[in-house]
Formats: sequence, structure tokens, C-alpha cells
Amino acid sequence: MVIDSPALKTRLQEALQVSKLVLLEAAGGFRRNDGLRQASSLAFATMLALIPALLLLTNILGVSIGSSRVAMQRVTEFVGDVIPKFGDVILKEVGTLAHRKSGAGILNFLILFWAVTPLVASTRSIFNGIFRVTPHRSFWITKVFDFLTAMVFITGISAVAGMGVFLRFLKTLPLDLTPPAGLKFLLPFATTTALVLLMYAVFSPRAKALHMLAGALTTTVLWFLLRPAFSLFLTYHHGYGVTFGSFKSIFIIVIWIYYSQAVFLFGAEVVAALHRHESVLIKHLMDGKRGLPLLGRTRLVKRIPAGTVLFKDGDAGREMFHILQGTVSIQKEGKELAILGPGAFFGEMSFLLGQPRSATAIACKDCECLVIHEENIDTLMREFPGIPRDMLTEMARRLRDTSEPKTIGNA
Repeated sequence: MVIDSPALKTRLQEALQVSKLVLLEAAGGFRRNDGLRQASSLAFATMLALIPALLLLTNILGVSIGSSRVAMQRVTEFVGDVIPKFGDVILKEVGTLAHRKSGAGILNFLILFWAVTPLVASTRSIFNGIFRVTPHRSFWITKVFDFLTAMVFITGISAVAGMGVFLRFLKTLPLDLTPPAGLKFLLPFATTTALVLLMYAVFSPRAKALHMLAGALTTTVLWFLLRPAFSLFLTYHHGYGVTFGSFKSIFIIVIWIYYSQAVFLFGAEVVAALHRHESVLIKHLMDGKRGLPLLGRTRLVKRIPAGTVLFKDGDAGREMFHILQGTVSIQKEGKELAILGPGAFFGEMSFLLGQPRSATAIACKDCECLVIHEENIDTLMREFPGIPRDMLTEMARRLRDTSEPKTIGNA
């Protein structure tokens, strides 16, 4: 298929450039946040919560469906889909516990939910690091939040696991409901994406819904590719994990959960990269990197002809500027205070203080200036500590120069 429309070609190129930038930033964030170590921490917490979570799942499905036997079948199918090859080891323990009469009751339900909260707390802590969030809740409010999140998580899994019962019910109706050929793939893909999206929504509430959806789709695609690859590896490497003896099954389950959590965290990094996409683009423009999305550059970079007044003394300071090319003259009452070149900030003092401009800025030559607004300054400073350091260094230099014969002012 040949694309003839120049506008469509430009949009596709822009989308590819943005996707490349986001994936590179996500990979960089995964490395900087030590994603593999974080995945191992989550894998350990998942193993501790696995049997309580599956036991809760069995009990909830049993109450919803009205049959513990059917509930156990649904859990078996669910575990078979989620944990390849050796899920029966876990199911055996879950089945034994589920048949005990002492396993029922409100108190036991609450205890099981509480057993899942360490996994929720670990996930929350890791997401706070990924999204640079400083927690402000008190200890007990945080614990209540973790407990409620565990309930939402288990309920969501119960809905996914119970989907098969609903589909079987549809088949019993006197209607011609022939499912499409691809439904067996699309339904698990859609439900997995929805479940991951729900988790991202809980742990990264500041992110936009579209960004979380992109991260959830990334996670689901990678996980659906990872599962057959891992199963194929185990098929052709029978001796994998044999050194663990009778614990081989547990070892393989832990390894699989570890890989799955790594994929889950990479998807979270994609959400974070999309969330701070504009700030990343600004930083790359400051560093002079090439191959950046044209639309983003057009939106953030202002081309200024020589002689143009960028702002006047007394104007409102709604943005600050970073010079990419050209020079800018800073003037006060007709006197030139400084000439700033590429790499310099100006207009930052009135912008940060929320006060009127204290000087006038005029382009000496044709300029390209990066415009930084209120919407991205917080993320920019939080994500890239070097930027406020550079600004403080420049402001300190200007303050030092105020004691010299030629005063360098600040707009």
C-alpha cells in the first residue's frame, strides 16, 4: 500500500519518531530505576501473595457461581494461562486449602486480603519511584489504601477468570451466537489489557488515560510474546532448574513471575515516558539532539527574527526561555545589561516568582528559543535535576557580576 498524501506521511513519520523517543526513554528509565532488581523484589512479594490470592479467587468464584467445583476449574484454567507448565504445584496447595471448612468466613477473607497487601505496598513504592511521586498519606491511610487495592485487584482477576462461565452461559441461550474465529485470542488479550490498565490506574493516578492504555497494550503484547517463548524454552531445555531438585517447579514459577513483573514494570515506564514526553523533548532540545519529532519542535521552539522584542519591562512573566541559536539583548531603561547566547536562560526570575518582567529582551540576531511554560516546568525540574542546577549557576554568576562595573541583569 502506497501512501500518497504528504500530510499523512508527515503524521506517520511524526508518530514513528514519538514512538522511538518514548520507547528509548522507557528503556532508559527502566535501566535508571534498576527495573530488573525491582522486578525480583516484586516476584518475591508475588510468591508470598500467590496462594492467598488464588484461595481468595477460588472462594469468590465459588460464592459467585454457586459451585466450588466449577470455581476450582476456572481457577485451574486461569493459572494454566498465567503460569506455564508448573502451575499445578500451586493449584494442589490451593485445592487442599479450599476444601477445608475453616477456610470460609469473613475473618478469614479479611486475613487473606491482608496477606496480599505486601505485594500492593511493594508495587506502590516502585511506582512512586517511577513517577517521582512523594507519598503524603499517613501510615494507616496507606494501609487502608493497600487493603482496598488488594480487594479491587482480586475482584478484577475474579471477573477475568469467571469470563468463561459467562461465555458458556451464552452458548446455552436459544440464540445463534457463533463467536468470531479470533475471539479465543482477542478476549484474553482484551481482558488482560483491561486488568493491567486497572492496575496502572490505581498506582499511577496522575497519568492520562490514553498514556495508561498505551502502557497496558505494551505490557500485554510483550507478555503474550513472552509466554510461548518461555514455554518453548522449557520444552527444549528439560534440565532447566534441575539443580534445585524437588524445588525445580517452584524455581521455574519464580523465574516466570520475575520475567512477567519485568514486563509489567517496563509498561509502567512507557506510561511514565508518555507522561513526561514533553519534558523529555525539551531536555533533548537543550542538549542539541537531532532526529526529534518535528511537531513537538514546532510547538516548543519559537523562531524570532532579529530586532523582535520578546517581552518588555513590566510585562507578565508567563514563560521562560532557553536560547538554542542566536543572541538576545537584555535591556533596562535603554541601557544594555547583557547579551546572552546559546545555552543561556532568560526570563526565569519573573517566571518563577510570578512577578512582572524587570527588563526588556530583544533578539540581536535571528534566534531559536525554547519556550518553557508553567505546564512543564515542575516535571522538567523533577526529572532532570541538572536543569535547576544550571539555572542557579547562571543566576549566581549574574549576582556576582552585579558588584563589577558592568552589571549583568536578569529579566
